[in-house]
Amino acid sequence: MWHDLVVSPRPKMTESRRHDILRATVTAIAERGLCETRIADVAELVGVSPALVLYYFPTKAALLTEALVYLDRLFYEGVANKLAKSPTAEDRLVILIEESCPRPTKPGEMPDSWVLWPATWEMARLDPALAAARARLDEAWRAQIVTIVEDGMASGEFGEVDSKAFSIQLAAMLDGLAIEAMLGDPTVDADGMSELARSFARAVLKRAV
Repeated sequence: MWHDLVVSPRPKMTESRRHDILRATVTAIAERGLCETRIADVAELVGVSPALVLYYFPTKAALLTEALVYLDRLFYEGVANKLAKSPTAEDRLVILIEESCPRPTKPGEMPDSWVLWPATWEMARLDPALAAARARLDEAWRAQIVTIVEDGMASGEFGEVDSKAFSIQLAAMLDGLAIEAMLGDPTVDADGMSELARSFARAVLKRAV
């Protein structure tokens, strides 16, 4: 009888294996681009079967979503210590801008999250789960900017501004400049992106950021 059948729960993936799959996903997309990356490519890098990857990540969009969240967490973990050691809001804002600029990675290093964002923007239009993850990450990013700006206003480092509006403007500017830098535009590299963003912040916040 069907009601006598016992359905075994899906075995939980270990954190180590999950990290391996997500890191392989980032590496594959960085090397091939999203369109040319297959589940089989990710599985080969990890040394498992494509069926195992699909068992836990049933679609490419699901894999991309988890990889993006994973890289975003690594980004904030890496930046957190630098922000904590910075005594002024001005210093923290400069760090946030600098860390947002896409720079070449050395062999063996994990690519930064910028390698996934163009694909995320494209797929999020049609995938509700990915769209929701994108919205959460963008909101968290803008909230970080808001916190720094409001700290700076409270300490007298920055003039009075609409911190939420500024966070949207700065985040959008960084997104646009990062695309140019990633595409190798001869007029916008990571250093130029940083200087343009800092000049914008300086003009709005009335301080030499």
